[in-house]
Amino acid sequence: MYNCCLETKCMQCCIQTNMILSYRDIESIEKMGYEKFFFVSEHNGWLQLKNVDGRCVFHNGTECSIYPQRPKGCTLYPVVYDNDDKRAILDDECPQRHCFSLSKTKVIELTALIALLEKERTERMKKNTCTTTQKTRK
Repeated sequence: MYNCCLETKCMQCCIQTNMILSYRDIESIEKMGYEKFFFVSEHNGWLQLKNVDGRCVFHNGTECSIYPQRPKGCTLYPVVYDNDDKRAILDDECPQRHCFSLSKTKVIELTALIALLEKERTERMKKNTCTTTQKTRK
């Protein structure tokens, strides 16, 4: 199957990525032998891929070293959620977006992923709040 991103060696989506990770993504990458501290950073309760030298920690400048096991958000890209319009779109910043379509399947997958990520973040934030409250009481 033709993949225009791989064929053109495009890595635009890997530069300064803010890719949010699910627990499933993290577990899958850990099974490949990577330690969580190596590739995960937390920002406002979101777990994200780290950037090193301006790009995703797993991109070596030529290719993604975990491509077959990359996070779900990476597999769906350039289908992204537009927070302003509250809908799935093809990312305007993707130079290869002409190779992709906004299929019903991708929209459903993205919607499910967003719901999962928001649920995990909410649970994480509640847990952190409870932990902080318990520490304060001691």
